[in-house]
Amino acid sequence: MLDTNNTNWQESKDQQQLSVSNRTAHDEQYPFLPEFSELIAKLSIEDLLELTTYQQKQFAKALWEACNYGGSHIKCEKRLKEIYGSKWYQLTSIDEHMDDINDYYRWVLRIDHKKQWDNQRFWANITEDKVLE
Repeated sequence: MLDTNNTNWQESKDQQQLSVSNRTAHDEQYPFLPEFSELIAKLSIEDLLELTTYQQKQFAKALWEACNYGGSHIKCEKRLKEIYGSKWYQLTSIDEHMDDINDYYRWVLRIDHKKQWDNQRFWANITEDKVLE
């Protein structure tokens, strides 16, 4: 257990193990993630949709709807009227309050990229364990 009365602010042996984020380990865990993110950021929507499977498209759409008033401009407009009043359009716009669905397609592709690396490591560990036996 970590000592809560650490007046010298010294690292205990458990602190590194329990750290929230270790940037160097994160880069090694998912190699090529920055390059992959950069690549899909440059793709047109047509190319992006070609890369995604039906399930990925449905997942991205579900996430987008969950975060964006069910995907309805009418619901967004109703909420903006509640917040800003009847002349809400003078203060803000629907585009400012609803995300672009393309960002969610990219997000799902990055999630899948990480999943593929996790699966690859899992099978590599199984193969390595069998070789050692």
